[in-house]
Amino acid sequence: MAQYARYRAPAESGDKLVVPPWDELGGVVSENRAWRSGAGVKITGQSLAEFSAAARRELLSRAHDYVASYYPALDGELDGRLAEKPLILTGHQPEMSHPGVWVKNFAAGALARSLGGTALNLVIDADACRGTTIRIPSGTAQSPQFGSVQFDAPGEVVPWEERSVLDGACWNSFPQRVRDATANLLEEPMLDSWWPMATDRAMAAGRVGAGLAQARHLVERQWGVQNLELLQSDLCRSDAFRRFACHILRELRLFIDAHNGVLDEYRRAHRIRNHAHPVSNLERRGEWLQAPLWCWTAADPRRRAVFVRHHGGAFTVSDLRSFEHPLRLGEGPNDAVAVAELARWEAQGLKIRSRALITTMFARLAVADLFIHGIGGAKYDEVTDAIAERFFHIAPPRYATISGTLRLPIAQAHSRRVDASQFQQRLRELDYHPERFVDSNGDGLDQAAAGLIEEKLRWVATPKTPGNAAARHEAIVSANRALQPYVAARRNRLEAELIQASARQRSSRVLDSREYAFCLFSREQLRHFLLDFSAQAL
Repeated sequence: MAQYARYRAPAESGDKLVVPPWDELGGVVSENRAWRSGAGVKITGQSLAEFSAAARRELLSRAHDYVASYYPALDGELDGRLAEKPLILTGHQPEMSHPGVWVKNFAAGALARSLGGTALNLVIDADACRGTTIRIPSGTAQSPQFGSVQFDAPGEVVPWEERSVLDGACWNSFPQRVRDATANLLEEPMLDSWWPMATDRAMAAGRVGAGLAQARHLVERQWGVQNLELLQSDLCRSDAFRRFACHILRELRLFIDAHNGVLDEYRRAHRIRNHAHPVSNLERRGEWLQAPLWCWTAADPRRRAVFVRHHGGAFTVSDLRSFEHPLRLGEGPNDAVAVAELARWEAQGLKIRSRALITTMFARLAVADLFIHGIGGAKYDEVTDAIAERFFHIAPPRYATISGTLRLPIAQAHSRRVDASQFQQRLRELDYHPERFVDSNGDGLDQAAAGLIEEKLRWVATPKTPGNAAARHEAIVSANRALQPYVAARRNRLEAELIQASARQRSSRVLDSREYAFCLFSREQLRHFLLDFSAQAL
């Protein structure tokens, strides 16, 4: 892990970041497919190729059934040959993300279509729903400011999988309140026509996350993108994922060594002092070892860590708070009992879900022929790569990083490239080097000013010693102070320019943000950015 990639979002609106380049991605897919067929990795006694074939069939079937539940046009049986064709995956939380995140779905769809395969988006609904607001630009183009609008009442921090609409009035009035707050800045946001669809799907699904994701996916379908979708919660209920989890639980001590060792190296390399970044180390509490899983119940939907104890050949799973269950983990491929037991726990209300690194590790090793990350996910998966290599003793297949920048079409009276720091630097130079800016009159420098400058420069040229350091410093500071009246006019001009530049910079920070939710853009602007993906990405 000596080398780490550095990804930056494009500076210009409409541009996209594609790593590796778009015209190389087909070759990466071919390499990854060949990698899996030859990988010397076994999952619960099966070769990775055998395990992957079964996992792909199961997850594609689940995804087909899930999409058909809200998109009736997806009728008929799933084509069984899809599991053998190129499969492109991506994923994100079910929030109203910005267009630079949404572009991954369109990239996956375009790439899959070009290869005769399928694209599948994972809706990461095990992530915590930490807020129910979106950021908006408010005010006017001359004096804009960041604002926020709630789409639902705040509530306890629970997974998206568990979050339902708490305040129907707040939910239903969301578009009007956005319209009122952005009236001077936005024209024809997609939100007005899209929110009724989001409302219909949220009510039908009974969950905010699923509703927002389904409504977003239906727009993709309307625009001709035929991707499948699958909830992470559904992925975690699959036999394939449960077998993968059992494989890790059986070797949990080795997995923790790999996981924590890689994270420690990553933090040292990036000089990160926060031990929760990019993710926390897995804990050891006596005989109990923390697994890379979350758990909760419908009665208590707050996410909790999963711990496992291996004692005398028996495995016990617990949250160290509310439950402690034995789990019979067989040797080799004999995990049918454990898989059935995990399914029984789910039926009784105990939900076991993957943490972020395990979600993509499973997806990349066992399912995807190419996983497409955004910038944040790509940084995380540098860690995933190293953990997988240490634990499975093989470098995982390559992934792609795709993102983009799209800005709201708000006219500005000044250049978008504003940097107030240049004026701050010039003011600093007046403090410490005023002699460079003392203006001369027609007859030369003022005699007093010339004397001050000469005195200062004499001290600057005098080598500093322990004996003269204090006197030298005081003489230079005194000269700088005495020269300030001679640069006062220049200072006044710079301070006025700094005030104006700072105001313009604050305005640009609001108007130029790439982080606004996709539903604040017009459909026409989004379609041009998202559907013309391959042409712009070449």
